[in-house]
Amino acid sequence: MRLQIIMQKKTDRKIAAENEVRYARMTGIYNGAGFEAYFSYAANINDLETIIRENQPDLVLCGIDHLPEEKDGIIVSTNVHGWFESHNVLYIGSDPEAIERALSKASLKRKWEADGIRTAPFVHVEAGEASLKEGIQKLMVLDAFPYIIKPENLGNSKGIDENSIAWNVDELSRILARMILLYGGHILVEHYLGAYPDVKEITCVMIQGQGAMQCMPAFLGLAQPKRFHLITSHDKDGHHTVMSPLEPEQMEHFVRFAQSAFESAGVRDYARGDFFFADGKFWAIEINGQPMIPDRWFEEAAGFAGISEAQYLVGIVAAGYRRLRAQGKLTSAFPAGARALLEGTRLAEDSSAETPYKGGLQDV
Repeated sequence: MRLQIIMQKKTDRKIAAENEVRYARMTGIYNGAGFEAYFSYAANINDLETIIRENQPDLVLCGIDHLPEEKDGIIVSTNVHGWFESHNVLYIGSDPEAIERALSKASLKRKWEADGIRTAPFVHVEAGEASLKEGIQKLMVLDAFPYIIKPENLGNSKGIDENSIAWNVDELSRILARMILLYGGHILVEHYLGAYPDVKEITCVMIQGQGAMQCMPAFLGLAQPKRFHLITSHDKDGHHTVMSPLEPEQMEHFVRFAQSAFESAGVRDYARGDFFFADGKFWAIEINGQPMIPDRWFEEAAGFAGISEAQYLVGIVAAGYRRLRAQGKLTSAFPAGARALLEGTRLAEDSSAETPYKGGLQDV
């Protein structure tokens, strides 16, 4: 089976160099498991077209949600999975609508509220003097101070730091004005859970197994604790975080909550979610519908569930393969080496690989 891996090269030289090593290791794992794996970078849709035309893959694993594309002389941002669907390219991961929903924090939180999934109270604030005043008024009525102010459509904790927390109306107005200036017209303001004395952050990786989502969570903390809990993109990129397993008595309750959150979001095959335990309850914060892999957080969370790096990487491909084969879109055989690697794990592929895809909130 020809497996095409596509990523976008980082502009930061240090991160790009680290990724080069990770991507080479990932490609080697797939080849070692029996796939005919190819790795390529793409910077735009033209690159994507060239890669697909030249390598003719059976299946694509792409870590890019949008790429620039020229249409009628105008550069637009194109949903990559949407492009795959319109060009009959078989891919692993969530459909274009789920990707867009996960990228919009406000849209996802509205869906969670509609489905009864607990999430922090929030207000979506847009640019413009009238919209800003209306947003502040809604936040004052909501009265859920302290608030944390985030760019509405940036993931991986980008755009937030200790100066993003507002404890009163004056701070809220000042931070909102600054964030709108920096990030444009869409800002999410939500109740900040990090001030609760029992607060713990949880990252949870999800890989679709045989018939049920396999949720593998871990507590996420800081190597050097701050006054208030807040993990930034700098903390992640700089490896300033530490992870630990959930206690057994918490695991069952959390997994049910996480499965409900992932299912409500509409993600499939694989994803990673951010959650909190605060004020004695679990809270859904956001979901990365197309998480970067290989990834240290993904690897460590899977590791606590007894899944190795090679197993979770192959398990992600198995999830997409299983779904597409059940839909009659993919007939290539799943490599025997990949099946052997997953044997005995919660991600195991059955011998026929023809079990229909089923969602659901079954216990792990």
